[in-house]
Amino acid sequence: MTAPHPRCAWGFRAALLGISFITIVGRATAGAGPACVPPPLLVPTQEPPLADTMVPVPAKPTRNVAEPADPPTPVVVLRVRVLANAAAGQELEYRICVENCSPAAAHHVLIRNPLPANARFVRASPEPAVRDPELLWRLGTLEGGAKQQIVLILAPTGGGEVKNCARVQFEYGECVTTQVTRPSLSLQKQGPTQAVLSETLNYRLTLTNSGGTELTNVLLTDILPDGLEHASGKDRLSWIVGTLAPGQSRSVDYQVVAKRLGRLCNKAVATATGGLKEEKESCVTVGERKIALAMTGPERRYLNISAAYQITVRNSGTISLTNVVINNPIPAETTFQSATSGGEPSGGQVQWRIETLPPTESRTVEIRLRAQMPGRICNQAVAAADGGLTAQAEACTDFTGASALSLDVEDNPDPVEVGSPARYTITVRNPGSNPVTRVQIVATVPEQMTVVQAGGSSDHRKEGQKIVYDPLVLPAGGEARFRIDVTAQRPGDVRFKVELTADQLTAGPVQQEESTTIFAVLPSSRRKPTSAKGQ
Repeated sequence: MTAPHPRCAWGFRAALLGISFITIVGRATAGAGPACVPPPLLVPTQEPPLADTMVPVPAKPTRNVAEPADPPTPVVVLRVRVLANAAAGQELEYRICVENCSPAAAHHVLIRNPLPANARFVRASPEPAVRDPELLWRLGTLEGGAKQQIVLILAPTGGGEVKNCARVQFEYGECVTTQVTRPSLSLQKQGPTQAVLSETLNYRLTLTNSGGTELTNVLLTDILPDGLEHASGKDRLSWIVGTLAPGQSRSVDYQVVAKRLGRLCNKAVATATGGLKEEKESCVTVGERKIALAMTGPERRYLNISAAYQITVRNSGTISLTNVVINNPIPAETTFQSATSGGEPSGGQVQWRIETLPPTESRTVEIRLRAQMPGRICNQAVAAADGGLTAQAEACTDFTGASALSLDVEDNPDPVEVGSPARYTITVRNPGSNPVTRVQIVATVPEQMTVVQAGGSSDHRKEGQKIVYDPLVLPAGGEARFRIDVTAQRPGDVRFKVELTADQLTAGPVQQEESTTIFAVLPSSRRKPTSAKGQ
């Protein structure tokens, strides 16, 4: 129990612990002092000693374990002062002082003052909240060390002794807290989301006691689906974790092999005493990497005439291919002419690189070769990708030298601006030992161009966009040239087509195209015409 403040210990009754009352009765004496200060001429009425009014606090039992310290309790005292003697008809002024001598707050403080039978209420400061059946002041909370004074004026209604009693009432309590913890178990699962058929997959399961109490009989199980195979051959893997302290974690690692294509899901389940259960599912999409390669080319071609081979690589699997490389060794009997898509000859082969090739997509490249010796030549290519994937393809061509003709087509300039002239030059050579008869050239000019004039080794006629030259005889080692002058009319990527026929070309006509780019200059970039100045 907190001891009363020294100034609160003289001749008054203190109330402690809970709802308590203090009664001070003023007895008539000479003189009146200031509020809440005991003047020498004013004395309280005779009341039992202070020790008799204290609420006894039972002694705390002795324990080996240290007890928590209780907060201080309020000590509230009440003092009433009034003149000991008064003349008839004189109003009596009571000074009621209430003080909290403890550092602890007192709550819901009430001052009650029943009116004496031989006096009537005149006024008070502050005014009471209730007047009937007794005067009542509600002071609310009286903080530690605080005090408050009430001035009460009564008028005696007759002679004799006027006995007025005031009482104080307050509330005090103590709150304690008990933290109730609930067990909690968390489960995390780490594993891949994509995999390749026959690949080894790594998984990690992590158990954590995320509660505030110890977990016991912790068991971890992972159920494998058909298609994920463990080395033990079991489809249910179990680990006895045992006990987990609050905040403690345990991890287990295991490996499985993907044996089936598709989306495969495995579920991990953790249990512990008390009905705790936590589940976590993980799914992986198992795909297959496959690469396919195809090549197309002419079955027959004349010597010294380029043969084009189209090489197509395709991702026939379900997973993107990375670092795809196509290699086309140049056959010893041929010479390299050109390649598309950035293919360049190096070390006797042409190589193309493709960073990524998504599933079901393909990429086509082209290489042009020319043979100088007759015979059957097979062009072979190899494609490779990450993961050790490879594929091969070839196309064979029979090169014959019976006609011994070669055909070249050139354009100048390329590219060409709209409205500008261009010229196509066609050259036919006979490197053989025999003359070639009825050699004829038919050229088709693109629709985006107009023919200005044509000429060459033989006469010609114009049939729409076609220029048809008269047949001629080309002697051994001979050469025939043809030229066609055009004007570019509309922008675009156009093809100038040439067809060569001769009596000795029994396999059919030889066709060749020349690509030309026609462009239009933006209006802002055109030069303004300048006027001619006199000399």
